[in-house]
Amino acid sequence: MILLIVIIYMAIMLGIGWWVGKHYIQGMTDFLLAGRRLGVWMCAATLAATHFGGGMVMGGSEYGYNYGWSGAWYGVSCGIGILLLAFTTAGKFRELSYYTVPDYLEQRYGGKTIRILGALLSLIALIGILAAMVLSAKGALEILGITGNAGAIIATLVFIVYTTFGGLWAATITDTVQLIIATFGVVLAAVLVLTKTGGMANLSAMLIAKGVEPSYFSFGGLGTSSIMWLLLPTIMYTLIGQDFYQRLFAAKDGNVAKTASIIGGVLLVIISFFPTIIGMGARALSDLDSGGNSFPWVVQNLMNPVIGGIVLAAILSAIMSTADSLLTAATSHIVKDFWIETFQMDEIKDEKKLLNISRNFTFIIGILGLLIALIMPGIIDALIYSYTMYSAGVFIPVIGGVLWESATREGALASLIIGSIVALWGILTNANVFGAPAEIYAALVSLVVFVAVSLATQNRKTDGV
Repeated sequence: MILLIVIIYMAIMLGIGWWVGKHYIQGMTDFLLAGRRLGVWMCAATLAATHFGGGMVMGGSEYGYNYGWSGAWYGVSCGIGILLLAFTTAGKFRELSYYTVPDYLEQRYGGKTIRILGALLSLIALIGILAAMVLSAKGALEILGITGNAGAIIATLVFIVYTTFGGLWAATITDTVQLIIATFGVVLAAVLVLTKTGGMANLSAMLIAKGVEPSYFSFGGLGTSSIMWLLLPTIMYTLIGQDFYQRLFAAKDGNVAKTASIIGGVLLVIISFFPTIIGMGARALSDLDSGGNSFPWVVQNLMNPVIGGIVLAAILSAIMSTADSLLTAATSHIVKDFWIETFQMDEIKDEKKLLNISRNFTFIIGILGLLIALIMPGIIDALIYSYTMYSAGVFIPVIGGVLWESATREGALASLIIGSIVALWGILTNANVFGAPAEIYAALVSLVVFVAVSLATQNRKTDGV
């Protein structure tokens, strides 16, 4: 029964992709930015779904198992990041009609070098995270007893095909469906946990009987430094991530982008507590040695096959909603930043030709992510290093460029390069700087360089945006 539900779900996703591709996709802008026609609710849903992936469901329950209420901080951090987007760059960047974050970098500072470096770091990281999502899908399907690579291949081909058919339009519609299913699934699982334990008070009593510390029931139980080192990197990436800005660029206008960011951020903050409850319930009810098995344990032990199938579909939904976001974002970098702007192979006005090119690259990137996950999984961590380097190097030029009109091209380029190098050094050496993640101290170095070099090159500054 569970397998049948998952098969039906995948068939529906493919059908949506085919239908959208046939009726709504006429050119590159339709494919990459949904024709810039997303309304508030669709835009909010796809923004939230981009963060609400396998990490937030499986990882959130693991954190709940290990740390109690403070385990919700990862999801809360995601929501806060999107809320900050609403009040900083969401409306402004949408009104400027960009396609990618490197569009902003080049137009703000001038020159192709900063575009190429920013796009390259982002692209490599997106492919690495996409490969990690393939492995997440594989792990989710193992709950069904589908071991080996067959399940991962099938699940991955589904999101590759529907995204290749319908681009961001298909990704947005499927993201909305997937967010609804995933939210229903985690809420249902949390309710079942509370029903089984007899409510929140009894759940707390059962956990106390198992010897958890009082801090387990505190939202600040992780400790201030741990919360900050979880909160800040998540916010940093959200404020510059192509996968988020692509959704904002697809909004009807700046007001829609801002409002959608507010709704999406609030929604994520609320949802983040349900995986935490699931993890806490698994700790109270089971003898698990690892919090990483919390969600699978709840599915296998507290649910009948129909409900289990719905919740498993929810996990796959969360993974696929993140994966299709990564796929469309990576395609945007290749087509806009490299094919059009760097190599000048085609002009944007030839949208129908660029549509075929976009579809081809979407399929190629998806297959590349699949092959990396199945054949070379050891390099995924290396690819994801670019995620840290991108956050450390690009955050200051983007946000600093918005806040400081006098910032210069030289300052931005120097801060991007040095910030990225410091982040890579921190990763490779495991350098411990007050316990902070590499992207935090690297970004501080990037900020110092940004200000110093900009002040030293004021007489050659470009006009601000």
